[in-house]
Amino acid sequence: MKKVKAIVLAGGKGTRMKSNLPKVLHKVYDRCIIDYVCDACENANIDDIFVIVGHKHEEVEKVLSSRENVKCILQKEQLGTGHAAMQAQDYIDDDDLVLIVNGDMPLISPYTITSFISFLELGNFDGALVSAVFEHTPAYGRIVRDSYGNLSKIVEQKDCNEDELAIKEVNIGLYCFKGKYLKESFAKLNNNNAQKEYYITDIPYYIIEKGGRVGVYVIQNSDEAQGVNSRNDLSIVTKTLLRDNRIKHMDNGVTLIDPDNTYISLDVSIGKDTIIYPGTNIQGETIIGENCIIGPNSHIISSSIGNNTIIESSKIDRASIGSNCKIGPFSNILENTYIKDNTIVSSLKEISNN
Repeated sequence: MKKVKAIVLAGGKGTRMKSNLPKVLHKVYDRCIIDYVCDACENANIDDIFVIVGHKHEEVEKVLSSRENVKCILQKEQLGTGHAAMQAQDYIDDDDLVLIVNGDMPLISPYTITSFISFLELGNFDGALVSAVFEHTPAYGRIVRDSYGNLSKIVEQKDCNEDELAIKEVNIGLYCFKGKYLKESFAKLNNNNAQKEYYITDIPYYIIEKGGRVGVYVIQNSDEAQGVNSRNDLSIVTKTLLRDNRIKHMDNGVTLIDPDNTYISLDVSIGKDTIIYPGTNIQGETIIGENCIIGPNSHIISSSIGNNTIIESSKIDRASIGSNCKIGPFSNILENTYIKDNTIVSSLKEISNN
């Protein structure tokens, strides 16, 4: 497999969020949107990730500063998605495969990324993009196909005519190109459109015009295509992420008394036959053993809990609880505290390591 590099487009203002915070720093449950996207790229074994930043770039760079394989590149003027991707062209070699992904897609999975890259390589395409089909079409660019079913062009919604608006297949903002074709297309980009912006969606057209082959990979799970442009979008992707994660834990032998009122981070590990009661929030890199009872209304943050332990309506914050313990109700176990096996912490107690 050729070397794959990723360009993550994360420089937009996100004006519809009505926020002082950059859009990609809004949280889906307990993690920033941009973290989900970078995690998906890393878990798809992409080593070089270039995040294009713009609006309040210092804040985004600070969040990503601990990631060794992420380099932030400043887009000084926000002149469109094509212009944003061009900021990374000095880091692209002709033999590279270059994945380009919108930075506001927190549900995109490593499986989809790796499958998409394989689709390009096995099909011997010079470029490819991911599409999704919706019954109720979101405000995304439309996929226009020719009479043979091949990609003809992508038309942004604001530039669509009446017939194009009726198309159900949309571009979700995930692309892969051979480095040589991508760099050649950068030189051709123009802003002759309603928005006066440089569109990345013009690049497939330029490749086809040159005689190259561009494939369209239709995503199976359209939930992954959901981007975040508003607070309503944020609530939708959060609900979807939490739902899918709850299903994963139940499939692995965990009982959730009321799944819709149980909140579990992606980084949490829970042993089989543990029961989680409603109103419980479990965040960060928490590990919970087998045969535990957690909740109701407990809040656990980046802690470890042994087997056969009961946490009743309590808060555990970056602490370690042994096996066969009973905590609460209404206890507060603070950071760096260790509770040894077979310990009972009665109600209304606050315990720290001091």
